[in-house]
Amino acid sequence: MRSLPSLASLLLACQLLPAPTPMAHTLARTPGPAPARCLMVLLPGAGDHIRSFSDERFVQAIRDTGLSIDIASAEATMGYYFRGVLAERLEHDVLAPNRGGHEQVWILGISMGGFGSLHYAQQHPVDGVIALAPWLGDRKLADEIQRSGGLARWTPDPPAPVTKDNYQRQLWSWLHRSTSPGAKAPVIFLGYGDDDRLAAQDSLLAAALPRDHVFHAPGGHDWPTWRTLLHAVLRHPDFTRSCAASPVP
Repeated sequence: MRSLPSLASLLLACQLLPAPTPMAHTLARTPGPAPARCLMVLLPGAGDHIRSFSDERFVQAIRDTGLSIDIASAEATMGYYFRGVLAERLEHDVLAPNRGGHEQVWILGISMGGFGSLHYAQQHPVDGVIALAPWLGDRKLADEIQRSGGLARWTPDPPAPVTKDNYQRQLWSWLHRSTSPGAKAPVIFLGYGDDDRLAAQDSLLAAALPRDHVFHAPGGHDWPTWRTLLHAVLRHPDFTRSCAASPVP
């Protein structure tokens, strides 16, 4: 009898949280005959949609930098996370058709999309991740890492296929390896508001990153704060060097 409520919940969630195949996306190309140097994929948070990045002026802010960036906004809604197919659909439907011709691939996500950006980078090669106010899992796991003395001192799980039961521990284990000295890993930029409700978990990752790769701004878990953080990240020399119209020595 215990299985009946969970089955009912599963069926209800499948109806309310669809995950269409293929995953929809839009592509805003830099003017010119060839692809831009960088492809940046944008992942929305829970409750947001493909149009949110245009409505909230993220696409325009990236355009205004004058950098060589093609921008793919993905309709990576909660249904893909619920079914455990986010990384698979992103790769097949968004990255694979658009990756060709670009020198670098960057993933930018906010809130749940911030988790998605790291979750994808854990499983597929990318050059950089911009995670703004990312959800990083349950507080219980964060407390375990904190009691260990932080991410660097925490004992990670060995690499394993990602499942619905281990995805949080596998993500933090990958972050542990990726932030270790000398690790071959994508650049990670992390930003969050000083009053963000996810700041406690995010601060654990922040402590393991280079100081200049962590960005703070007054505010909470909202678009005005994320816009401020975005503008700061887009000015970082490591990012501008990566996506400049002409390679920088």
